Amino acid sequence: MAKTGATPAAKTAAPTTAAAGGGDGKVWVNTKSKTYHCEGTKFYGKTKVGEYMTEADAKAKGNHADHGKACAK
Repeated sequence: MAKTGATPAAKTAAPTTAAAGGGDGKVWVNTKSKTYHCEGTKFYGKTKVGEYMTEADAKAKGNHADHGKACAK
């Protein structure tokens, strides 16, 4: 059977520039998905909507770690 020539949808790439204000042990919380990302990870400061806060604050507000992995201290 011949293929139709359709290509699979391209994966959405993360923006190349992180939002200003990170570092100092803060995590980036994607406020839409309620997932937080640790400093140095692929989506740290790069999702469309989010904010920086401490990991403790992120957890207290009901957010969860990306892939269930807490940030290294």
